[in-house]
Amino acid sequence: MKKFRLAFIIALLIALVVWAIYLAKQDDGTSKLSDEALSDFAIEDTASIDQIILSDTEGNEGVNLIRKDGQWRMESGDCVQQHLVHTMLKTIKLVQVKSPVPKNSLETINKNLTTHHRKVEIYQNGEWVKTWYVGQPTQDQYGTYMLLKDPEKGKSPEPFIMYLPSMYGNLETRFITNPLEFECTGVFNYNPRDIQSVQVQTPDSSENNFTITVLDDNMFKLTSNKTEIAGFDTMKVRNYLLGFKKIHFEQHNYLIDQHAADSLKKTTPWYIIEVTDVKGEKKHVKLYEKRMVYEKYDYNGELIVFDRDRLWVVLDDGRLVVGQFYVFDKLLHDVRYFIKNQAAG
Repeated sequence: MKKFRLAFIIALLIALVVWAIYLAKQDDGTSKLSDEALSDFAIEDTASIDQIILSDTEGNEGVNLIRKDGQWRMESGDCVQQHLVHTMLKTIKLVQVKSPVPKNSLETINKNLTTHHRKVEIYQNGEWVKTWYVGQPTQDQYGTYMLLKDPEKGKSPEPFIMYLPSMYGNLETRFITNPLEFECTGVFNYNPRDIQSVQVQTPDSSENNFTITVLDDNMFKLTSNKTEIAGFDTMKVRNYLLGFKKIHFEQHNYLIDQHAADSLKKTTPWYIIEVTDVKGEKKHVKLYEKRMVYEKYDYNGELIVFDRDRLWVVLDDGRLVVGQFYVFDKLLHDVRYFIKNQAAG
């Protein structure tokens, strides 16, 4: 009996030692907050944020966003897509600490943050209040490594794993450092009453060119190659002019290099569309069919040469962008479309 008790006590002591060693190892793997560590990333009052400067370690130009009269713009005054800024502001308001960085990973994460991060400088009422260094996501994609700097305490010696509740993914992608991504995508955005005339050319079939001139409310003149057209469908003209509201391109040209883009611009456009507003200001685009980049066949087994979903758009300033047929198709008509009892163009 005594031997049994002694063996039991020895086994218990061994178990306690093993458990203590296990807890010690667990403690070694978890970072304890240092007194200098900064974790108050969030800013509740995002309405007072009036400037955000974004840069990165990847060589992008960077972005300086300024809020003025309730609208966000580039420092240069250029228009930006408001929803992208609102996404950042939501992140700034709702971000939370998920956990400290484990001790055994701290040195590696600090090195990674130094060489790869997006820097987010935040200003309230004209004063710099915080800078975020936003790094890569955790392996499970439920957190993002981030480091904080503020005017009083300087840069935190330790990063944290940050997250947005109910969000899966990398917070880094919410902070865009390429100014092209912020640029407004509007091509045409006219109220019909602000349009004086629309001229459409189809260079490969110039006999079908047309010009719509607005004479008064619901009164129009339709001409084709300077010849006035009688008996056209005024309802179709009215609806056509309505189509010039909210015409946006889809994305910038990331598909072909500058040489190929210049070569494309030298070819004959598919459509040329020019709008003159009531102030006499003109805006025009040139549209080109976009060749398929891979082999595809239709239901009849015939090779599809041109993309049926997207087209090339050359803007007023000469930039080449990509548009969707879904958006531009309502503008792609020739004069036959408006003439009664004739096939649509």
